[in-house]
Amino acid sequence: MTNKQMTKQTEVSLLLAAVRRRQRQAVESRVSRLGLSSQQFWALEAIHVRGECALSDVLSTLPMDQPTASRVVSALQARALVSVESDASDRRRRCLKLTRQGERLARECAAIAKQIRTAIVARFSQAELETLSSHLKRLIANLDHLDSVSPPDGQVNAGQKARTAARAG
Repeated sequence: MTNKQMTKQTEVSLLLAAVRRRQRQAVESRVSRLGLSSQQFWALEAIHVRGECALSDVLSTLPMDQPTASRVVSALQARALVSVESDASDRRRRCLKLTRQGERLARECAAIAKQIRTAIVARFSQAELETLSSHLKRLIANLDHLDSVSPPDGQVNAGQKARTAARAG
C-alpha cells in the first residue's frame, strides 16, 4: 500500500468523523434551549416519526447501542416526555409513547431535524446524492465485511462457532 493510498484512507476516515461531529454540533446548538442532548433529540424525533413503538424500532435508525438508548429513553421518561408501557398484544414487549409534552417538543424537533437534513444535502444534484448514497452504503458494507472476516475482540462469528463446536463434538 502506497503512502498516497494510506493518506486517502486516513482522509476519508477523518472526513466521516468530521461530518458526524459537525452534525452533532449543528443539532446541539439548536436544541440546547430545549434542554435536550443530541441523542435525546434524535430519539424523540424517531419516536415522533414512528408513533408508539418498541425501543428496537428506534434503535434501528439511531447510531447508538442498546444500553445508551435505554439511558436516553430513561432521561426522556424522567422529563415526562416519553412513557414506557406494556404492549397489549405481547406483555414482554415495551412500547415507547410520547406524552402530550413530548409531542409538543417532538414537533419542534421534527422541524429542526428537517432543517439539518436539508442543509446536509443542499447544493448536491440528484445524481450526486445517488452517488453519495451508493458510496456510503458501500462503506457500511465494507465494515460489515470486516466484522465477518475479522470479528471484533472477544467475539467469534457463526462460522467459527460451528467449526469450534464440530471439533469439540
